[in-house]
Amino acid sequence: MGQDLRSYLDLIKQNHPEDFLVVSRAVDPAYEITAITVKLEQEAKRRPILLFEKVKDTKFPVLTNLHAGRARLALAIHAKSEEMQRVYLRAMEKPIQPKVVSKAPVKEVVLTNNKVNLYDLPQILHHQEDAGAYITAAISFAKDPNGDTWNCAYNRLMIKGRDTTSIHLTQAKHLWEFYRAAEARGEALPVAFAIGVNPAIALGCFAIGSIDEDERAIIGGLLGEPLELVKCETSDVLVPAHAELILEGEILPHERTAEGPFGEFTGYSLGERQREVLQVRAITHRRNAIFQDITVGHLDHLMLSTTPIEANLYRAVRAMVPTVRAVRVPAPFTCYVSIEQRISGQAKNAILAVLGADLYMKRVVVVDHDVDIFNDRQVNWAIATRCQPDRDIAIISNARGSDLDPSTKEDGYTAKWGVDATAKPSLATYTPRHRIPKEVWQRINLKDFAGK
Repeated sequence: MGQDLRSYLDLIKQNHPEDFLVVSRAVDPAYEITAITVKLEQEAKRRPILLFEKVKDTKFPVLTNLHAGRARLALAIHAKSEEMQRVYLRAMEKPIQPKVVSKAPVKEVVLTNNKVNLYDLPQILHHQEDAGAYITAAISFAKDPNGDTWNCAYNRLMIKGRDTTSIHLTQAKHLWEFYRAAEARGEALPVAFAIGVNPAIALGCFAIGSIDEDERAIIGGLLGEPLELVKCETSDVLVPAHAELILEGEILPHERTAEGPFGEFTGYSLGERQREVLQVRAITHRRNAIFQDITVGHLDHLMLSTTPIEANLYRAVRAMVPTVRAVRVPAPFTCYVSIEQRISGQAKNAILAVLGADLYMKRVVVVDHDVDIFNDRQVNWAIATRCQPDRDIAIISNARGSDLDPSTKEDGYTAKWGVDATAKPSLATYTPRHRIPKEVWQRINLKDFAGK
């Protein structure tokens, strides 16, 4: 399989044709694409990749729901579903550096100056409260203006004009730091955005680590080969050579514009904010390019981010508690951790490790290894029977968190809490759980008592 989106789609069509649905009927990008995707998921219990061939007022077909299947994401990184975290951790521990190429499919069409027109792209409205058309599958590529560090991440773009968008930069994240450094010098920050990529690239750009950890090398680890990059037409920014489409531009210093409301992964349509301004200098794309959309706030979005976040948090907890068994992110800003607690206090250390490893994490629950964190009923049982609120709940006030959390009074200024739901003083000495004798459990065959 190559590094491009198309070879991945060919693999899906050959091996899992039921996971690929072509919609040949014309659709309106205002709400209909999202409505069809969500209606299939909720009413038909289907979550196929969707390719809309005819989208009103654009020549670009729209692909969405690419990431809404765990097995599909695993296929992109040559893994089984149950091995995704292990494979992701291996890529983080053994990254492969990218390589620069001189020619690239994404350069087949080059548009600059007055040929740049963002209104030629699909003008997708996702949810009722959205203030305008958004590009949701844009992966940013940028370099630290004060050094050689690179960063790639997802950033939503609201189309504001033929060559202008707003950009949502999460405060204290790496691209925000790059921009602040450039803005302090009165300079624009060169940046480019890849749209329509192999899911391995999408997964890799969600890696969360120190600011000097290169996500492009983690992507290489996931691909099993160096990510091929090509230089932009209007800057020295390097972008994936096999992307469907690239937006080249710069984030302007000291300029802000109204952005939002927009329906986010939290399930809420967050209100208008003042955001930074992106000036688009060039658009390059493949011939007959496919425009990728992410159905924000639904499985397409949520499943893509979960595996990278869980792998990063597992790595962070493992550094503090080597006997960590599993990590799960079941909901926005929430993490469950299972540990085999060898000495008192390790559960608290796990809580601190999670809160320190991910800016967005707000609630952490730590349980013993006999609790299945992928079973919400068991986690709630542990909280109810192994936790005393005045002893086992830690609250941290006045911390930085997500500016997408609607419960905060000030964007991203939040409280965080951890719940130690482990047995005290140890699982071995705690009141025993009731059990059916093992030999009885093993000898009972339900067919003997309840038929087929």
